[in-house]
Amino acid sequence: MTEAARHFDITEWADYVRNAVPDEQRERMLAHLEYGCSKCERVKELLSRFAAICTREAAYQIPRAAEQQVKAMISMVKSPRQSALQRIWASLIYDSMNDPQPVGVRGTHQINRQVLFHAGDYSVDLRFEHEKGSASMVLVGQIANQKVPDEILANLPVILVAGNREVTRSISNTFGEFQLEYVPESDLRLLVPLESRGQELEVQLGKTPQI
Repeated sequence: MTEAARHFDITEWADYVRNAVPDEQRERMLAHLEYGCSKCERVKELLSRFAAICTREAAYQIPRAAEQQVKAMISMVKSPRQSALQRIWASLIYDSMNDPQPVGVRGTHQINRQVLFHAGDYSVDLRFEHEKGSASMVLVGQIANQKVPDEILANLPVILVAGNREVTRSISNTFGEFQLEYVPESDLRLLVPLESRGQELEVQLGKTPQI
C-alpha cells in the first residue's frame, strides 16, 4: 500500500479539522484525500461541520434573564418544609367575598375572587379565576415591597403546596407577577422564598376558592 493510500483514523481527522496536526502529516492527509478515499472524505466533512457547530455554540451568549430563571428553579428543588429561611406568615387584609355582590354577579359564567395579604414588608395580591364547570382554578398574583416600592422582585419561585406536597410552581416576572393553574384541594399554602433576605413568605389559602 502506498503512503497516499493509507487510511487515517477519526482522531487524526479530528485533529486535522482543528488545525492540530503537524504540517508534514497534513500534507500526507491531503494527499490521501486527493488519492480519492471517499470514506476519509466523509469523515473529514462530518467533523468539519461538527467543528463549525461547536464554534457557533461557543460564541452564543445565554440571555441573563433566562439564566436567572433556571437558577431560581434549581435552587428550589428541595421540599418546602426543609427550607432554612425565616418563615414570615401573611395576614389577610382584604377579601372581595366580603363586598356586597352586585345584582346578577352570581349568574355570570366566570367566578372571580380577589384577596390581599401582608407579610412583613411585603404584600401579596391574589386573584382567583374559575370558569363554571371547570375542575381547575387559575391564580394570578403580584408580590410587592410596601416599604421599597421600586424593589425588583423578578425570578422569585412561587410554590403552591398542599400539606407537605408541592402542587405546582411558577416564577415571578419583572413586576413581581405570576400565574398558577391547579385543582383546588384542602390545606393549600403559597410559599415565596426571598433568598436575598433570608426569608420565606407563607400565605395560607385553605381550600380556595369558597365561591
